[in-house]
Amino acid sequence: MTEEQIVEIFIKAAEVDRKLPNNARPATLKAINHGYVHDTADMNGWFAEDKHDANWAWLDPNKLRNSRNDMGIWQAAMEMIKLAPNELHRRALWAWARSEAGGQAFAKWCTTVEGVSRQVGNYRKRAALLHIDRAFSRKPLQHNENVAVDDFTNDPENEHIPVNIEVWRSEDARPLACAFDTDLDGFDWAAAQNQRRRERQARKRQAA
Repeated sequence: MTEEQIVEIFIKAAEVDRKLPNNARPATLKAINHGYVHDTADMNGWFAEDKHDANWAWLDPNKLRNSRNDMGIWQAAMEMIKLAPNELHRRALWAWARSEAGGQAFAKWCTTVEGVSRQVGNYRKRAALLHIDRAFSRKPLQHNENVAVDDFTNDPENEHIPVNIEVWRSEDARPLACAFDTDLDGFDWAAAQNQRRRERQARKRQAA
């Protein structure tokens, strides 16, 4: 699946999402019909174009109910967006898709809702698309051939291991490799230089 196909799925899912009922708002009145139905007498004085639009308004894609295929695309997009691990990136991608579907402008969403610039919003949106594209590009069967080995422990066993692990050694054990210079802790550089100077002077007196 290419990035263009992923973008197309999200835009279509945003269009479907706009038709879904908003259960967060108060329920509307169902016993009263607020619409107005024009009868034939009202429509006699209309132009032919207006009559045609009124007769075929029920075929408007924006007014049609979501089909099973539309809901399948919406569910696929909801599963695909989980592939982006960062919540900020997911929010930016979905806000951009909704703006492309006729919702709030993406630049306005960035400044008013997220409090960031349009450039930051575009970066987050592209990062989400990149994660999703990479998830589809990698091999799904990688390391699938690994099987459990009876001779080794396959379950995690780190819940009972303390943070600091102490190792027993005998008193006459050799020091570790990292402890080879412990004798240099009290090293006096000036005394070593003076000792070398006295040795040089002694060698010169013997040579003379």
